[in-house]
Amino acid sequence: MRSQLNPHFLFNALSGIQNLMNKNEIDNANKYLSKFARLTRNVLDGKELISLSQEKTLLDDYLQMEQLRFGFKYEINHSVGLDLENIEIPSMLLQPLVENAVKHGISKKATDGKINITFTKQANDLTLTVTDNGNGFDAEKKNDGLGLLLSESRIALLNSIYKENRFSLAIQSATNGTKASLTLSDWL
Repeated sequence: MRSQLNPHFLFNALSGIQNLMNKNEIDNANKYLSKFARLTRNVLDGKELISLSQEKTLLDDYLQMEQLRFGFKYEINHSVGLDLENIEIPSMLLQPLVENAVKHGISKKATDGKINITFTKQANDLTLTVTDNGNGFDAEKKNDGLGLLLSESRIALLNSIYKENRFSLAIQSATNGTKASLTLSDWL
């Protein structure tokens, strides 16, 4: 799974750097490249599990990189009392969903685009939600997007590995945006 996810992510990041270079935005390209280097180090590190705090940092880096290209706003929030340092999740779990929110959700909205990411504790479950205010899509229709396909494949793999827990992905989409919620049952 990592061998498929990483090239997809790397290709899109390099495309973003190329886009900034083509527009002669050298300062932004250098900022993007610095964030990209840190992300790449983390991706190549190969850790299966990382803390929610580390996941938040990776998502911050990724969103700041894309913010340089598209100008949208974003927030990452979490439930009060959720110990981000000591709760671990599979590495790069949310990145494909966040990438979809950027690429298919808000990329054309520029500064009107908004992405919200939340880490929520609900009893013993951990719910990770990515919401955007894009134009939405038909969630019932089979989509050809690689990010969503990789996410679904990875969730199936995680469910076969973590038999005592259940990973489930729910996607709701309308003309005013998309919400992807990933629940890790009995994770906490």
